[in-house]
Amino acid sequence: MARLRADDAERRAASGHGPDFLEAFARGLRVIGAFGREKRHLTLSDVARATDLPKPSVRRALHTLTCLGMAASDGRTFRLTPRIMELASAYLGSNMVSTIVQPACERIGDRTEQSCFAAVLDGYDIVMIAHSLHGRPDVLAPTIGLRRPAFNTAAGRAILSQLPDKVLDTWLDKLEPKVMTDFTVTDKKALRGEILQVRRQGYAVTAQELRRGYHAVAVPLKRYDGGTIAALCVAAWVEDSSMGSFAEKYLVALQEEAKALQPQLL
Repeated sequence: MARLRADDAERRAASGHGPDFLEAFARGLRVIGAFGREKRHLTLSDVARATDLPKPSVRRALHTLTCLGMAASDGRTFRLTPRIMELASAYLGSNMVSTIVQPACERIGDRTEQSCFAAVLDGYDIVMIAHSLHGRPDVLAPTIGLRRPAFNTAAGRAILSQLPDKVLDTWLDKLEPKVMTDFTVTDKKALRGEILQVRRQGYAVTAQELRRGYHAVAVPLKRYDGGTIAALCVAAWVEDSSMGSFAEKYLVALQEEAKALQPQLL
């Protein structure tokens, strides 16, 4: 068993946490806490300085987080990924913590009488970070932390449409699309065309590509400086709204909320 450094041992003794206190776990949490709004990309040395931890400990913590998909590295710097939110999903899901985006989903849900959610892009999936459930009971009801493919969802395409062309092309090149319904678009050239159309019109609409009878409309959610960080999406069953009027019915509510949120998202 690895021995604590003398100063760490003294610190633990002084804290009064007792012998069951997991120092390695605490160090890992300190490493996560080193990242923030102004520290989104950090080197190993940056994290060591910020946490006052030895580099070997920081290296192991960052390696573990990377293996778990909670951090990513370009070979020099590290950043947290949206998967880190899974650490808070139980709390957020059970307590419905008020955030900037959650109230907006509630307002859109009340206004449209349909389910609304916000999602971020994580690799080749979208991950839901806020939601409001309305309408009929739905086995696809969004829950915080739920993952869905990005390529065939309106929220995913809304975010993908804001990527630079080279980044989008690299993403599509590595994509392995799977058929989920008779309507799922899997041809990469066609997918690129769909995504570029979303970029031109400013919103995405998908019809039964994720599941038969289910369609959605989404808009990019941008922060104050114009960078896209997520998507706002309304989803409904086809019989609840004809496809021709779907975007028209719900798009205005999405666009107005996205515009109102932008100055608040730093």
